[in-house]
Amino acid sequence: MENDFLKNFEEMTDADYEALGFRAGVEIHQQLETNQKLFCRCPSPKPPYDNTYHTEIVRTMRPTPSELGEIDPSILMEYKTRKEIHYRINRNNICTYELDQTPPFEINQEALDIALQFCFIFNAKPIDEIYILRKHQLDGSIPSGFQRTALIGVDGFVEFNGRNIHLSQIILEEDAAREHSDQFHIRTFYTDRLGIPLIEIVTEPELKSPNEVKEFCELIRNYFIVSGKGRVGSGTFRFDLNISITGGTRIEIKGIDKIKNVPIIAYNEVRRQWNLIRLRDELNRKGITPETFSFKSFNIYKVLKNTEYYPIAKCLANGGEVHCILFPKWAGLLKWPTQRYTVFSQEISDRVKVIACLTETPNIIVSDIIDNTISREEIDKTRKFIGASDKDAFVIVWGNSDDVKTAVDEIIVRLHEATQGIPSESRRALKDGTTAFERILPGTDRMYPDTDLPTLVLDSHKFERIRLSLSETFGQRLKWCLNNNIPKVIISKVATSRRFELIRDISKEMELSPSFVANELLSSFRWLRRKKLNTSLISNEQIKEVFKLYKSGKILKEGIKYAFELILKGQERYILHLLSPVSINEIETAFHRAILYLKNARLYHPEKTKEIAVGLIMQQLRGRVEGRFVHNYVFTNWNKKYE
Repeated sequence: MENDFLKNFEEMTDADYEALGFRAGVEIHQQLETNQKLFCRCPSPKPPYDNTYHTEIVRTMRPTPSELGEIDPSILMEYKTRKEIHYRINRNNICTYELDQTPPFEINQEALDIALQFCFIFNAKPIDEIYILRKHQLDGSIPSGFQRTALIGVDGFVEFNGRNIHLSQIILEEDAAREHSDQFHIRTFYTDRLGIPLIEIVTEPELKSPNEVKEFCELIRNYFIVSGKGRVGSGTFRFDLNISITGGTRIEIKGIDKIKNVPIIAYNEVRRQWNLIRLRDELNRKGITPETFSFKSFNIYKVLKNTEYYPIAKCLANGGEVHCILFPKWAGLLKWPTQRYTVFSQEISDRVKVIACLTETPNIIVSDIIDNTISREEIDKTRKFIGASDKDAFVIVWGNSDDVKTAVDEIIVRLHEATQGIPSESRRALKDGTTAFERILPGTDRMYPDTDLPTLVLDSHKFERIRLSLSETFGQRLKWCLNNNIPKVIISKVATSRRFELIRDISKEMELSPSFVANELLSSFRWLRRKKLNTSLISNEQIKEVFKLYKSGKILKEGIKYAFELILKGQERYILHLLSPVSINEIETAFHRAILYLKNARLYHPEKTKEIAVGLIMQQLRGRVEGRFVHNYVFTNWNKKYE
């Protein structure tokens, strides 16, 4: 790959990502299938969640230091936003514990057992002394300001693409509230999801390409599906993606809930880091380094007090301020490309939106992109007022006094960071596959021991009981599929199917090919669902009976799906009557009917008359004859019967 050119998403290969030094790890979050929440006895609601609520409470969050007197920088950043948090509460699934009004109950033992099961499934070492920790969450997603969490296992691994992907931690924690909106200084949550037991799996950064990340997340999700212990539905399986490239830094992309979006999200982060490294190098070439970085800030009310540009005019009419920050020698660099269809000024806008709470866009004007903003005359007046030359750049921001002060500080910080490279931060995934700033990357200072819950001491007997309770895993099913030549295109569907054991039993008991049984069952059910028939209503015993009829020769392969259809329509007693293999006389009769139809029909493609005849016969004898046999019969007897 050329050093000065990054390929488009569609052109990138695994070799290209390797050349860039791509490394990725994931933090997978899976809700557990329990009846109660993790630290209280409230019912654990299942998706889809609705927006029904009975009351609303309002809180503000304040940081507290750890026992060592330290405060994590990400917590200080959240505090700087001065957010007011609104919680919409449904009395049917929340209690005073979630609102931090009463102490927690002891940990949900069912959830703990499930988490320990996954320690063994993923080859991790379970912790025999479990400490409940408090993890600061000042974004409002937890009403108490902290999330209770416990390390359950360490040093695990999962077999993947011929190697082991190592899992550094397996964690049990309570899920956060569901965000509804975030505008200006008000953030609103629904509390229905709050407190549901959640398992978090943290991998080492050993995934080598976006496609590997996608495949690995699918693999882990399949483990949860097969176990029956993980919930399914929107928002129940989410993951954070940690990415870096050579010369870059670890960036955490949070809240991805659709695995199919991983490749484009990962590509955009690679492109962003690659471009930010190039921007740093260009700045350094111009003599702009962390040490030489400079700026000047101005209140430009006098310049723009009569502007017709609506966002600024509206702000000033409401008593707000408008400021401009001058950056010497930055001309042209504020429109430096970052992600696909995105430029560096968007990084500035995102930071202002999140930390200064100037959420209405546009929230800034940059001198490199002035179309459809203030007038050319106002641009010239601004340049003259702040003393900007053609080599300089500036950023204009507006809002109330406090927010503008915060915004100016953050704009300066973000441009100073650009002289160093890539700032460590958490970003959120957007629908178009790009990402936006969410917060400064948190550290370990936001964790401290919980004072309300005792240490849990687990003995070897509990571990052995958990180990013995394990059912067959997705990995074991996958090996069976591979050993029995299940086609690759359906192997995951077979291994995760709730009919998997049935497929295996039919194959063994009736001495049928596992590949044949799996293909017929899955393709038949897919055909039935297209006909709006509910395949869950057919029992395993009924499925077995259909395959017995096939094995004994009473129905053909072509009749299997029609037999299932008759069962679902309550016409099981007609299977042998309607689907028994045809006689040669019946084929000949059907052939004569087809010929009679064709002689009187207007054909648009007469060269395909034989193929049309085959189709007409198959329609008459559906499910009772092999297509190959009909094809041979028609083509062999055509001259004698038709011409």
